Amino acid sequence: MTPTRLRTLLAMAALTGLFGWFIINLRTGDLLALPYLAPVTAGLIALFELVLAKVVRDKVRGRSTHRPMHPLQVARALVLAKASSATGALLVGLYGGLLVWFVQHDSLRVAASNASVAGASLAASLALVVAALLLERSCRTPGAPQNHDDLD
Repeated sequence: MTPTRLRTLLAMAALTGLFGWFIINLRTGDLLALPYLAPVTAGLIALFELVLAKVVRDKVRGRSTHRPMHPLQVARALVLAKASSATGALLVGLYGGLLVWFVQHDSLRVAASNASVAGASLAASLALVVAALLLERSCRTPGAPQNHDDLD
């Protein structure tokens, strides 16, 4: 499995951002308030993946006093990381596009209140991407050849 490319995540975020901005621009009459708990889920998953990244890194490198992880557990963590980085990138784009629109239309009452929720959701989604990339990196075995194309 190849490492996640940063440019792929950026492209996903940019396209979803444009889509989010375009859709909300078309539906301005149907503006509803974003739920205040929207960023909580992404934030909790990011926190979980940060903890998991440390556990996996320590066990893969043999620094843990407990038994090592089964290779299938590491593979499952890697799949979770790859899925979370893609989902996080899509959410970053969506909430970024919404935030731009809300800031552009801050005279609307619902847009002003939604801007803070969209900003918090954007930050939580960005934390999810970072945590997922750290988890993916922690799944690498020591001494394995490093692919430096993952920073493209």
